Amino acid sequence: MKHRLSHLNFNDIEIPEINIHSFEMGDYLLEVDYNDHKGYVFDDQDNIVKFKNVSQVKEALNECRVKSAYLVHQSAYDEMCGGAEGGSNELKIELNFKH
Repeated sequence: MKHRLSHLNFNDIEIPEINIHSFEMGDYLLEVDYNDHKGYVFDDQDNIVKFKNVSQVKEALNECRVKSAYLVHQSAYDEMCGGAEGGSNELKIELNFKH
C-alpha cells in the first residue's frame, strides 16, 4: 500500500502510527499506518519520499496529528560479526512527535 504525502498533511487527518526507517546513505523512509493500511510515503510522481533527518519528517507532517512515532533501525552487526542468524536486529525507539 502506498500513501501520498500530499494526501496526509491536513489538520483533520489523524495518523495512528508512523515509523521512520533509518536507511542506507543517511536517508530516512516514512512508513505510515493510516486507514488500516501500512505503507511507505510517495510523492505525486510516484517516487518514494526520502528524508535527510527526523526534523524533515516533522516538517512534512506539520498539519496532521500523529499519535505515535518511532525511529526504526535495522542493524547488520550480527551479520558482519558472524553472529547467529534468524534473530531480529531491529531497534525501534519511540519519538516525541508533538508540534
